[in-house]
Amino acid sequence: MNALSTRQLALSGLGGLPLAMVALPLYVHTPALYAADFGVALASLGWVLLLARLFDTAIDPLLGLWQDRLSPPRARALLLLAAGGGLAGFGWLVMPQRDWPLLPQLAASLLLVYLAHGWLSIALLRYGAALWPSVHGRSRVAAWREGWALLGVLLAAALPATLAARYGQQYAMQVLAALLLLCSALCLWLLRRAPLALAPAGEHAAPHWRQLWRDAAFRRVLLVLLLNATAMAIPATLLNFYIADLLRTPALAGLFLLLYFLAAVLSLPLWVRLADRIGRVAAWRGGMLLALLVFLPVLGLGEGQGGLFAVVCLLTGAALGADLAFGSALVADVLGERVAAQGGAAFGAVSMMNKLALACAAGLALPLAAQLGYQPGGDASALPWLYAGLPALFKLAACLALPPAVTFSGART
Repeated sequence: MNALSTRQLALSGLGGLPLAMVALPLYVHTPALYAADFGVALASLGWVLLLARLFDTAIDPLLGLWQDRLSPPRARALLLLAAGGGLAGFGWLVMPQRDWPLLPQLAASLLLVYLAHGWLSIALLRYGAALWPSVHGRSRVAAWREGWALLGVLLAAALPATLAARYGQQYAMQVLAALLLLCSALCLWLLRRAPLALAPAGEHAAPHWRQLWRDAAFRRVLLVLLLNATAMAIPATLLNFYIADLLRTPALAGLFLLLYFLAAVLSLPLWVRLADRIGRVAAWRGGMLLALLVFLPVLGLGEGQGGLFAVVCLLTGAALGADLAFGSALVADVLGERVAAQGGAAFGAVSMMNKLALACAAGLALPLAAQLGYQPGGDASALPWLYAGLPALFKLAACLALPPAVTFSGART
């Protein structure tokens, strides 16, 4: 296949922008909106969020299997339906009917958004993997997609936080919903000119999940993705506690996140070029080792050392670029020619691993923090070991679990 131009690469990953704009508010801003602005009891809110997220995690492999069985015309129709349904669900989430019961509306809107987001995310990963079927090409497609996604994360992080401080949480979320609608409409219009992916090869039938699971290389990469995602999710879970109670600089939390994600965006093309020279697996292992090296000094930081932590954010953000550029591309390498027909099932499993990592991080880090005597606003001496030490173990395990630089489906990685 001929190489894609920069314009084609940019268009191929554009869908990552609106998808990322939706994901962050669902996890970060929705609880505050319904508890503080709408007066929903925390216990009831927690149960609804838990059940909705369990549904979100469990449904992804089924969505992927379904996509593998669709004809191209039906797949395109369902993409448009998912986009419209997701936007409607997000609007309903931030603007519920006050004269209707709030909890059923919250549950219904979350399920609608999660279903649409899962469908579109898997479709985007599946499309990208089949678009440029080579080791060289997949890294570039993934880098553009993740770059757009990081821009979406920055918009979703900065806009609500800035507006909520002045106008309230609901107004901030409504503005974000309007911006999301505009961005989605623009993306759908531009995506008409995106390059076409390869059609499924007739000899590769869509698999039952058990067939895919028998692939040892696929199982190994899934394990790496789960360990690595957990290593990233634990610090994300504890970040605000670490900044507020150990560094004592809560006002700088937004700046730290901005530096982290900007460094990730800027590092993406550098990781892709490094992979061209030394191979994708070796480059990703280097990114993991860099993350370990630059994150461990966090163990020695304390009150008033926000400047040093900002440097850590820059360097770990640069290491994040390797995770974003190589994870999904390595899954596509494992599948090889099967990716067009079996990519939905595979990337549904990848999406499930990422969501399991978020659940594992919360279920592991927060109870451990309480067990070690930490309470928000109190003694934070145990936080560095949980915030940096525990993720380092998962990152090291992911690095060791990475397969060697061998040939997967005919392509050296």
